[in-house]
Amino acid sequence: MAIDVAAAGECTVEDIWRVPAVAAEGREVRAALRSAQRALTAILERVEVPVVLRDDGRLSFFPHDAAELAAVRAAVDAARAVHAHLVGVLRQAAGDDAAGDDA
Repeated sequence: MAIDVAAAGECTVEDIWRVPAVAAEGREVRAALRSAQRALTAILERVEVPVVLRDDGRLSFFPHDAAELAAVRAAVDAARAVHAHLVGVLRQAAGDDAAGDDA
């Protein structure tokens, strides 16, 4: 996400505030999906910047100053970290399933 601070009237980001829809098999995977969604919701709720949900699922934030812009950037970074962790959990679960199929 590249935002010009001087022109930071609006910054729109892809929808990273929801976990992906996946066929969740196994208790650990379902728990990881729920935990990730709770974390994403909490991150978004802490951003005290006006926001609009677009029809295409993207969010547009309207920071008033550099501090609010920094808060949006930090929230986006945190959301991406949640997604990265979730991808790791899902890959590990898929690997565990494949290893179980080989047995």
